[in-house]
Amino acid sequence: MGALGTWLVSLAAPAVRQILLSLGIGLVSYASLSSVVNTLLSNAKSYFNGLPSDLAALVGLMGGGEIMSILAGAMVARVSLAAVKKLGLL
Repeated sequence: MGALGTWLVSLAAPAVRQILLSLGIGLVSYASLSSVVNTLLSNAKSYFNGLPSDLAALVGLMGGGEIMSILAGAMVARVSLAAVKKLGLL
């Protein structure tokens, strides 16, 4: 039974290492990009608050909030993938 346990641990160790490494990269990416994305979104919101009411209503009808959310998600995904490729995990 000892050899079977050793074999199972040798199979599971790289997978556990990869999972923990991926979680660490996700945490670092989120922590570093969270403040940047929040700053960019608050700047965009302040610019939209300065719009005339008719134009602001048109932007709202066209989905301006959803557009900002999609762009923020795309930026975070792009930087996270670049970090993963740079570290050689993919």
